[in-house]
Amino acid sequence: MAKRHFGLLVTLLLLAAPVAAEASNRTETDHLIIEWADGTPQEAIDAAVAKGEKYYAAVEKMLGHAPPAAEAPKVTILLQGPGERPDGSRGYPHVDSSARVHLFQFGPTWHSYFSALAHEMVHVFRFRRQPYPDWFFEEGFAEFVSLRIDPSLAGFPWFDFPVTVVAGQWVTRGEDIPLATLRSKHRSVNQPCKAQAYALRSDFFDYLGRTCGDDTVLGMAAEEHIGDASQYKRHFGADLETLEMQWREDLQTRYRRLDDADGQARSYRESPIKYMHVCEKGREF
Repeated sequence: MAKRHFGLLVTLLLLAAPVAAEASNRTETDHLIIEWADGTPQEAIDAAVAKGEKYYAAVEKMLGHAPPAAEAPKVTILLQGPGERPDGSRGYPHVDSSARVHLFQFGPTWHSYFSALAHEMVHVFRFRRQPYPDWFFEEGFAEFVSLRIDPSLAGFPWFDFPVTVVAGQWVTRGEDIPLATLRSKHRSVNQPCKAQAYALRSDFFDYLGRTCGDDTVLGMAAEEHIGDASQYKRHFGADLETLEMQWREDLQTRYRRLDDADGQARSYRESPIKYMHVCEKGREF
């Protein structure tokens, strides 16, 4: 009998061991579940808690609602280690089908984990709207909100440069992508051309907020269904083509007014963006 009890105890301990190991890489806060890969520094875990709660509160306040509780009673943030994987592939920040936020470290320090956290947090809050009929709006809106709640964001695709420099140099060099293309060919263009797509889209939605008011952008975001091009005219007073023309003029004016705009652009091209693929007109879009 004693041997049977001892054997049962050993079996239970062995079964419990993986659970205990997994639990050691997990913590919870009021609104978050943080999980991390082995070797993640404590500073990164602490930052995930602090930044996650900060962004959660800011997004909730700006959007006026909590995330969809059925999919995400708490927002799960996964710190998954280096973006460069052993097999040569790369992991990119994203929200999966269970509304969990996946983050990767791209730079030499753990700080690079969090350049996309605010953006991805917005996607979690709007998770029930999937599948999005207008991904152009959803991605632009996520960037619009993230820049409003944390203007100091310095990761991809800005790398510490003002968005006017980043978006302006794409336009000035003729490497910009028409907004209509970003909207109509989102699935085929967004990721291959992400170096350009995110900066251009971000600056456009920032422009809409500055010229038409942030509440106008939020008003379109609050509609039940987003995807009809007529919604741009109804909310912003002009169709997307006209808005794009006005935005381009505004962007180029802002770019020309920068101190040493071309010098800043050259420095930007030597940032980590130099490792990113840049799409060419006539070939890829």
